[in-house]
Amino acid sequence: MLTILKERFMNFSDQRSVVIAELAVDTKAELPTVNGIDGRTLGQGSLAWEVSTGTFYGLMSNGVWVDQTTGDTYDPYEQDGE
Repeated sequence: MLTILKERFMNFSDQRSVVIAELAVDTKAELPTVNGIDGRTLGQGSLAWEVSTGTFYGLMSNGVWVDQTTGDTYDPYEQDGE
């Protein structure tokens, strides 16, 4: 499950809201792609908390999530087969 804890509107791009968001997910497999939240584009610097492990991830401008403790990356596009 993905929950938006907080979001800050930045601008519109291609009729979508660009936001910097703080998210909560049960597992990292639920980390969204940049356009993975209906009607929103996630901006660089968005954060996600993986509740099952307590890990925090930051979103880079290329759409890859980075574990803020280890520096390991997670690319949701690769997981979707895109």
